[in-house]
Amino acid sequence: MENIKTPKTYAIIVTYNAMRHSWIERCLESIETSTHPVTPIVVDNCSTDNTRNFVPQHFSQAVWLPQDQNLGFGRANNVGIKYALEHDADYVLLLNQDATLHPKALENLVKASDGRSLLSPLQLNGDGTHLDALFKYVLLRADHLLYDDLLIKHSLNPTYTSGKYAAACWLMPAKLIRQIGGFNPLFFQYSEDYNYLDRLSYHGIEVQLVPSAMMYHDREIHGNNKVFSKKRLRRDMLLAACNINLSMPKVLKEWLRILWQQYAWYIPKREYIPGSFFLQTFWFMAHIRKISSSRKKEKHLGPCWLTEA
Repeated sequence: MENIKTPKTYAIIVTYNAMRHSWIERCLESIETSTHPVTPIVVDNCSTDNTRNFVPQHFSQAVWLPQDQNLGFGRANNVGIKYALEHDADYVLLLNQDATLHPKALENLVKASDGRSLLSPLQLNGDGTHLDALFKYVLLRADHLLYDDLLIKHSLNPTYTSGKYAAACWLMPAKLIRQIGGFNPLFFQYSEDYNYLDRLSYHGIEVQLVPSAMMYHDREIHGNNKVFSKKRLRRDMLLAACNINLSMPKVLKEWLRILWQQYAWYIPKREYIPGSFFLQTFWFMAHIRKISSSRKKEKHLGPCWLTEA
């Protein structure tokens, strides 16, 4: 009988003060119970709690990559992705520090992979009683064939072409990473994954949902709401500006939509700061060369952003 090689897989977990609610302990323990062999890579963003002592002491099998500064989510993942590719990874799993895997999740993701597409499991809440709130929001706007199959056929396909699922748990074939590269460092935290999905769309690479795979995400809808709200207007504008699917006139049109959305949303709550949109516009004018350079870079296939990691 012919021996079939098990794909070499690394799981990258970016940590920052991950001792809260025993997040990193539960995350790494779930990786240990995976039915598909996987090596964890922990990239620590200069935590100030006990994370930097706890992980190497209790999980010696994990590749430990502590950083001297907080690189942000995207750049820290790039460090782990670069390490995995340099060590002959076939697949890279991105997993949040506040997330855990079902034992068969990775096995089912790898079995369903076509070797080209990005894959997401079902993302549940922390105790697995409901879908993650943000995941559910995206799922409602994704492939409606899933609902037809579930409600009419009472059976599901192995995969469904789907929507923009957050990078709390992504399986990325090495071939995809070598084509698209890593995360854009212009995004520090939040929106780096949506920028990545915009790039996949531009290059005709699919995102697929694997309903037989499950993970658990222990968070509120946006994780750290305080951090999420900080500089949100800038992130929304940056996401549009870096979207290589949009021409510059369409970027400006999207900015006008964002301006109206911010105005209509914040005025009733008395949170809108008059002139903030225009202040952010000045910020963009000061960084226009970096944004223009990133757009040109991401239009070409290749491992962009990883050489800088």
